Amino acid sequence: MEPEKFEFTVDTHLFRELGELLVGRDSTALVELIKNAYDADATTVKVRGENLLGGGGTLTVTDNGIGMTPSIFRTAFLRVASRYKEQGKRTSPLYKRRYTGAKGVGRLSAHKLAERLYIESAPNESAIAESQAELQGVEAVIDWRALEDEHSTIDDVGDGLKVAAVDTSDQQPGTELRLEGMRARWTKRTLSRFVREISGCLPPDQLLAPPPFPVPEDHNPLGQLNPWTRGDKDPGFEIIFEEDLDIGEDLWLQLFERSNWLLEIKATSDRVTFGIHPAPSTRRTSPGAQSYLLHREHPSPDRGPFFTARIYVREGQLGDRAGDLARFAEDHSGIRVYLEGFRVVPYGERHDDWLGLNQDYARRVRELDIILDDVSSAALPQQDKESFKISGNFQYVGGVFMTAEEAEPLRPVVNREGFLQDDAFGDLRDLVRNGVDLLTRARAAARMSGRSSKAGQLHDRLATTGAEAPTEPQKQSPAPPVEAADAFHERDIEDHEKNARENLSFSLTRVRQELTTLRASVGSDPTLAERVEIATAAVDLAEHSADQEHADQAMLEVLASVGLQFAAFIHEVNGLLSEAQAVRTLAGALDGRSLASGQGQILQDLRAGIDSLCQALTRQASYLTEVVGPDARRRRRRIPLNEAPSTSLLLLDGSINERGIQVTQLLDSSVKTPPMFPAELTIICTNLLTNAVKAAGRNGRIMIAGGAAANGGIKLRVENTGVGVALDEAERWFRPFETTTTEIDVVLGQGMGLGLPITRRMVSEYAGTVRFVEPSPSFATAVEVFVPGREGQR
Repeated sequence: MEPEKFEFTVDTHLFRELGELLVGRDSTALVELIKNAYDADATTVKVRGENLLGGGGTLTVTDNGIGMTPSIFRTAFLRVASRYKEQGKRTSPLYKRRYTGAKGVGRLSAHKLAERLYIESAPNESAIAESQAELQGVEAVIDWRALEDEHSTIDDVGDGLKVAAVDTSDQQPGTELRLEGMRARWTKRTLSRFVREISGCLPPDQLLAPPPFPVPEDHNPLGQLNPWTRGDKDPGFEIIFEEDLDIGEDLWLQLFERSNWLLEIKATSDRVTFGIHPAPSTRRTSPGAQSYLLHREHPSPDRGPFFTARIYVREGQLGDRAGDLARFAEDHSGIRVYLEGFRVVPYGERHDDWLGLNQDYARRVRELDIILDDVSSAALPQQDKESFKISGNFQYVGGVFMTAEEAEPLRPVVNREGFLQDDAFGDLRDLVRNGVDLLTRARAAARMSGRSSKAGQLHDRLATTGAEAPTEPQKQSPAPPVEAADAFHERDIEDHEKNARENLSFSLTRVRQELTTLRASVGSDPTLAERVEIATAAVDLAEHSADQEHADQAMLEVLASVGLQFAAFIHEVNGLLSEAQAVRTLAGALDGRSLASGQGQILQDLRAGIDSLCQALTRQASYLTEVVGPDARRRRRRIPLNEAPSTSLLLLDGSINERGIQVTQLLDSSVKTPPMFPAELTIICTNLLTNAVKAAGRNGRIMIAGGAAANGGIKLRVENTGVGVALDEAERWFRPFETTTTEIDVVLGQGMGLGLPITRRMVSEYAGTVRFVEPSPSFATAVEVFVPGREGQR
């Protein structure tokens, strides 16, 4: 009896997994088909949509590429995960384009868009190395629904796939893909977004062209950008949108011409160069504005990634918010990323903050993280209050461009949206953000020079008219005009915030009065009465939120001043540590000398006290350096999870030993956090462990456990014995000033009830969560921190 034969089989369900689920959005699926036309050496691809609103309709993608023979259709198109594009140098046969696809599943994205795919292809005889007898074209139909509903494995496709070889000798080379039975039911809004996303898959020609205003020749402008791998004879690639997908006239050139500054970046293995140039309009309003050419070393010169970037920034509004240019800017603003000429979504989209610009615009951080060589630092010195020039994503428009070779260390995620959030992507993000921060500093410098110039002009005008220029009271060190202007600017901001609060309060009072009048007039109509009560509740909630925000703002200002003093305190701690170590050295010099009766014990007690003081100061200095040192928020990086609590445990070591607490660590050493600021992770661990030490009590136990979560995230849990926390009341401990601590401890503090709120705020910056959870057996309380991977933070 022959042994039974076993072999792998693949269910037809795979088509849905690889096609519909492997592609993140409908626009990405269509762009995958456009990329196939590019890889087939097409110079033009027409994308036509008909009757798409409301469901149904047809999408047609027609190119003039090299087409397919039956043999190529069988081995390349129909073979899942085909190696067809991995042959040779992975470049196209005619124009030597670097293939944009490699996994052999992009064509299956048609499954996400429609139930049926019709294919007609005519081969280019001069580009395909097959005998003349085999140079036939292909006509095929793929019915995805029939494949999945009527057949169980892909070896048995039946009527779900129909293919015929046809004579195409009298046809022009190329391929037409017609998708019917569209799965999406588009509305005008969703179709508009779909069209906008696919029309932006290539960078606009105006962005690749030299800037529309002159820049100094000696500042090495990038000139015409060619962000792809192509042969010298490549005539280019154009997408034409028709019918429902017609995007109309673009306004790119107008948008660039309305910009105020230009930033260009060239990152190579030798160095990273930043070119910053003011537009003519900026030079008119700020005569002191100037161009800069700045340099720094690449953080990973042996690996990359390497790239070029051209980014325009606007200052102020575009005018009429309902105008065509304003709407165009709203749809197309942001710093996007392109690989081999095709856009990598979602970078640069309206709600994607991959550079942290919106976050910093909202917070208006006071210091910019800028790394340059000494010469560049001297060329662009720091300006006071420059953070007020930080702009959000909407003010920027531009792109970061890479070839496949330059982007080799970057790894795309499986759904074709973005790159894995590893160290290579961190370098890309940090370098681009470095350039944006330099641009912000240059804008701040121009603003300062503009104010000084205006102050001088005002003084001259007053002098020529015979009026006396206003003078400040006599001081030992008179403040220069620019600092006075800064103070005036801050007063403007404070006045603006005060007026906004007063306007909101007035508006809410007016609405409440109108609701009171309306309540008296609704009579017995229960529906209207219910709506009035709902509106009244909404006003109550708005007033409460406004009051809470005002209180929170006041508390943040207090905490900010405390934080500044805390940052300065590190110098005092280090000074005390040096003095204590000097006293310990002097005490050690007395060893071996004859001492009077009782002095030996005094000396021994003195040395023990000094040792204890040195250890305490060392712990505090280490913690302060970790939290407020120069590298605390220089750059986010992935931190080994088992190293996360080390600084916190060192700080709390004395309290832990004094209370006889046993600490157990169950942290996966192979897991790293998503990119985070080390200072924030230290503060998170310290807040949780401080609470655990307080709660565990004498001879208690603490367990620190953690490991990997889905999509590159982490989970960190801190548990302790002692008094438990009722989970149904746990949320109260995340409110400021809610605390059960009454005793004072020199290390742990008395407790202001701010540790958990601060921890939640920090974790929420990474779209994570902090919550009390059910503790493990023999433990009383457990707090779990979840930080998602970068995919989950979008």
